[in-house]
Amino acid sequence: MRHAIHVSRVVLAVAVALGIAVSAWAQTTGTGAFASLSPGDQKIARALFEAQTTSGGATPLTLDQIAEKKKAGHTGWGEVFKQMKAQGLVTDKNLGQAVSSFERHHPELAAKPDVSKPEKLEKPDKPEKPDKPEKIDKPARPERPGR
Repeated sequence: MRHAIHVSRVVLAVAVALGIAVSAWAQTTGTGAFASLSPGDQKIARALFEAQTTSGGATPLTLDQIAEKKKAGHTGWGEVFKQMKAQGLVTDKNLGQAVSSFERHHPELAAKPDVSKPEKLEKPDKPEKPDKPEKIDKPARPERPGR
């Protein structure tokens, strides 16, 4: 009986954690700080968002709050990660570990955009230059007397 109660509590805790994560993921309305980030920065913000743990008692940050930390302090993502780690929001060793984990779970978002250059178009043939007229020979200098 105790085992069944314990299992049901664990299932409830997981369901609540997933519910919070899904609702916060859906908070990106396109008008906040997150929407103004570049695609690469959005990927990092999502990685930090998903790396958050709810067991520490701290309230998880939304995507907009994470993006605001990046923009407000004019700091890099490493500093944002360190702040979140100090608050007990993330448990990953470093930012790279959080991003790698995110890319493993979401390979469709991890793909890099195709930046290959388009094929060069052939240049049209240049018209041939007309032949230059021959130079007119200058008359030879006369010798100076007395040399």
